[in-house]
Amino acid sequence: MKRVVLGLFAAVVLQACAAHEKTGDRAAAVGDWKAAYASYRQALASEPDSPEIKLKFDTARTKALQDAQQRAQTCAQVNDWSCALAESDFALSVEPGNAEIASFRAHAAQRVAMAQLDTAVEQAQQGQYAEAASLMDRALQLSPVPEVKTHAEDVRRIITTQGRVQADRYLNEGNFIAAHELAQLVLRLDASASAWAQNIAAEYEHFITEEVERLSREGDAARAQRDWGRAQQSYGAALSLRQGGRAAPLEAYVRHMALADQRLAGRDWNGAADAYHAALRTGQDDGYANHQLERVQLRPYRVVLRSVLVTPGRPDGRAWVGASNDIFTRLANRVTQMARQRGMTDLVKDLAMSIPHENRPRLRIEVHHPDGMHLTTHGRDGIYTAYDAEFVAVANAFDDRRVGFQVYMDGPNGSELLGSVDVPMRELVEHREVSLEGRSVIALMLSTGGDGRQPGPYAGMAHVLPPPAPGTPPPGRGHAATPLP
Repeated sequence: MKRVVLGLFAAVVLQACAAHEKTGDRAAAVGDWKAAYASYRQALASEPDSPEIKLKFDTARTKALQDAQQRAQTCAQVNDWSCALAESDFALSVEPGNAEIASFRAHAAQRVAMAQLDTAVEQAQQGQYAEAASLMDRALQLSPVPEVKTHAEDVRRIITTQGRVQADRYLNEGNFIAAHELAQLVLRLDASASAWAQNIAAEYEHFITEEVERLSREGDAARAQRDWGRAQQSYGAALSLRQGGRAAPLEAYVRHMALADQRLAGRDWNGAADAYHAALRTGQDDGYANHQLERVQLRPYRVVLRSVLVTPGRPDGRAWVGASNDIFTRLANRVTQMARQRGMTDLVKDLAMSIPHENRPRLRIEVHHPDGMHLTTHGRDGIYTAYDAEFVAVANAFDDRRVGFQVYMDGPNGSELLGSVDVPMRELVEHREVSLEGRSVIALMLSTGGDGRQPGPYAGMAHVLPPPAPGTPPPGRGHAATPLP
């Protein structure tokens, strides 16, 4: 096995060597000796005992060195000292011990450094102090000769003299950040400005302290309004001025709360719960994240269909079933008036139950749940009837899926739809007691409670069977359903 691995490694090395050699050959063919030199050097590193590659490498090295020296001289003749410096740097990388190239390189570096200092003087005179200081530093690193140091001193003097004046101007204008930054730059170049810079630093620290607190209060106000985006922006601005402090955990809190809102919008309940947990871990919750966490948790709920009250008759005043008469009409008007004025009081129920027996429709309610459940109660006579039928479904306080209820009147010739109402599951979860109304439905009473069972169980209802195939004789009455539990 070891021999196989070594063989594979050798094959990979040889393949890489061949690739570098081919790249070098292509570069040499067009006279790009720098690229050829680099490629042959890689090939030789992979196969150091190859006389053919060593010959190609030596040739490319010589040619590349000659080209670099030639180009360096040409650039110098046209005062392109940056080009001359780059070419001499390459030449020195090929032949580090060449004193002639090193001398030329030092001269080119001095010329480039002096040009950079000329530019730095212009920048300093234009108020671009940070840029001027950066160029001065690079020039001194490039060439340490006395001429460069002297010229750099000119730049330093302009920055420290004019910079102090500008920093004081910034301070008087209330631009404490700019004043402090410039004062620190002046102090770096002139240690004698220490006392002056410390005074500006004290003003700056006072400003930052007040500004951080102002921004934090803005964040507090936005957080109280649940405007997480604006709160995060304010706390973030405070942190950009000073890290830490009370803004840090608050920024994390509102960031997690904003993420929770995004996940709620996408119905990612688990993701929202994770974000609320993260918000709680910041220690900044005022109870809202904990409340939202409770609301977003998916739990089984028992939904109970308590009762239904329908209008005593049709829109034209006729009874749903049986013949209308004066007694029915008076009772019907009284039930409708009292129900609209007072709701489902005991008096309304008593009046509804006093409707003559021959005018009492047989009512049945079908339930359509978004999980796919299609259930029905059994039929009961009366415009008001209690059912206490129930089913279990999983939901949370953000679940906007709607549960539909259809009220049917069953008769010898089939079923007639009296009215339909629906309600989002979140309303059932949040309010626990709900009254729905719709066409011909005065009040459909529902209640909701927590349940330890899994979704699916039901009581007082049956599954609605699919419609019969064409040609199948219809059932004797209403909708066919499985037996009631």
